Amino acid sequence: MTEPPRPEPPRPDPEKTRRDPVPAPPPEGSPYGPGPWPEHPYGGPAAGPYASAYGPGGYGSDLEYGGRWRRLIAAIIDGLIVYAGTWIVTAPVLGFRTMYEGSVGRQAVANLIAGVVAFLYYVLQHGRWGRTLGKRAMSLRVVRADDGGPISYGQAAWRLLFAYLVSLATCGVGGLVDVAWILWDRRRQALHDKVARTVVVRADADMPDPYLE
Repeated sequence: MTEPPRPEPPRPDPEKTRRDPVPAPPPEGSPYGPGPWPEHPYGGPAAGPYASAYGPGGYGSDLEYGGRWRRLIAAIIDGLIVYAGTWIVTAPVLGFRTMYEGSVGRQAVANLIAGVVAFLYYVLQHGRWGRTLGKRAMSLRVVRADDGGPISYGQAAWRLLFAYLVSLATCGVGGLVDVAWILWDRRRQALHDKVARTVVVRADADMPDPYLE
């Protein structure tokens, strides 16, 4: 008895194959099951905490760098305040002209006190509010250079320490270069801003304050 012939398997329709391409295989080891998955499954790349206020990367259209004259006036105000605070602390104990006259030991102590007063004045205010009394008067604020957020106390300390060290190591010349760098820098950053990854921006009353977030 002759065995009936087996039916041939159906051949794929070339037209249908062109219309319905084979999907790409799922990624290997995906913990969420078979893919494929979109590049941004939550609707787009995540934005930083201050992206809405300062734009992507902290340099959006809403971010305005502090003016050079504003920064100069703010620095003068802060310098006078620090000098007055140092004088109030040192004068009753070491004498009214100790920082410029008298023994080397007394001058060293007076300058050490001046450094401590300046360190506390700048670091505490920049780390907490991003602005000193001088910057408040001139509507300026220090923020992170990468995303426009608040700086840390470590950044505030390194910002000030670098300015002192570069000035001390070069007998004052490096301090002048550090400050003068804002004259040609497109972000108006001094060298101490660059090493601490900070930038000084306008901080008018109607502008968002990242230190309040």
